[in-house]
Amino acid sequence: MALGACHIPQDLRSAVYRNRDLFTLASLIAIILIYPYFEQSEVGDILFVCLFSALLLAALYEVSDSPLQAAVGVLLAIPMLLASWTDMFLHSRSTQVAELIAITIFLTYILLAILKRVLAAREVTLTEIYRAVNLYIMIGIAFGMIYTLIELLIPGSFQFTYGEKMFSSIFYFSFVALSTAGFGDIIAVSPIARSVVIIEMIFGVMYMAVLIGLLVNAHYTSRYAARKDDAGIGEPVAQGTRSKKIPFLSSGGPLSLIAIAVMVNLVTSIAMVAFRMPIFMDTWGTSFAVMTGGFWVGATAGVLYNLIMAVAVWTPSSAIWAASSLLVASLSWIFWRRKWIDLKRPHLLVAAGLATGFFNALLVIAVTFLIVLPPYEGTLAVDRFFSDVIGIPAIATFVSTVVVEVTDKTLSLALAAVVALFLREYMEKP
Repeated sequence: MALGACHIPQDLRSAVYRNRDLFTLASLIAIILIYPYFEQSEVGDILFVCLFSALLLAALYEVSDSPLQAAVGVLLAIPMLLASWTDMFLHSRSTQVAELIAITIFLTYILLAILKRVLAAREVTLTEIYRAVNLYIMIGIAFGMIYTLIELLIPGSFQFTYGEKMFSSIFYFSFVALSTAGFGDIIAVSPIARSVVIIEMIFGVMYMAVLIGLLVNAHYTSRYAARKDDAGIGEPVAQGTRSKKIPFLSSGGPLSLIAIAVMVNLVTSIAMVAFRMPIFMDTWGTSFAVMTGGFWVGATAGVLYNLIMAVAVWTPSSAIWAASSLLVASLSWIFWRRKWIDLKRPHLLVAAGLATGFFNALLVIAVTFLIVLPPYEGTLAVDRFFSDVIGIPAIATFVSTVVVEVTDKTLSLALAAVVALFLREYMEKP
């Protein structure tokens, strides 16, 4: 079966796109209802990352009608996923702090992007109701992250009269403060915690008074005006539809693009090792070169990167990983031409990343079976985690390889798509 854009009836595509805010609401409710029951179980950390990944994807789809806003959202989502992924397998105080900060920043950006749409509404429809509810829940989650960060940095900032001190407990306290219910089972003790609680209470009161008032006013004063957000809903425009190659910034042309892609892969690889990240991210330069210069430009950059690393850092036999770069370049080219790498349709972009990661995982397993190569220290924690959970070494190795590669290639493709979009916007400016 040939790869291509999903052939979904036009009416169904329009309905899904028009109600994309409902997906965000569903992911938010899932976090509230599901995570607390599994927080202290063995799958608690994994479930946390999965639920917030679903929220991330839904939120990006919600703002996907603006490619630049979606691009910025992806840039903020990548550190969030990197921090969450690292904290799950290499848990420490610093990784937890980084995770909380990254999630808070991402939620704040998405919150502001949705707020802009609500304020621009010219009539109140079901979409505006979804967005208003999403905003309220996101405010509570964002402040919950801030409270958790405060408690982590200044232990004892909150006094727990009943129950255990858990993330879900502080999460619950955030919504109590937002609604100004004040049950008294959890109390802010430190000065900074109390100050943040006051700010959240003000947000809760002002939200109900101001935002709901604006929606009511929009309904009665401009009920016949068309909403700008629904213009052109039936057919989202894909970023991957351009067939011409983007000229590079200098007269060096493809050679300059190859050189920069190689340097990007090198710098990213060194950064991942330095920060002990459990993924590689050393193929996003290859995918970026494919999107902006064509298959052979990206493939050449990927192979050169692997040869340089094999000579300078790895063992000479590690040059076999050039096959991985060729596979990534090929799949990036296929998905780019098929319009799957599209920030306005993040579900297709994620699907492309999942497929690329899965096929690359099969290649990695085959190579490591045929050739004995030193393992990457960053992924050893992932291997140990799945070995403890599954218990069967062969299956655990397969699962950990697939999980690492799928995560790595999805993030790499997303980052490459964002940079390619920004470059295109720059080149198209008069």
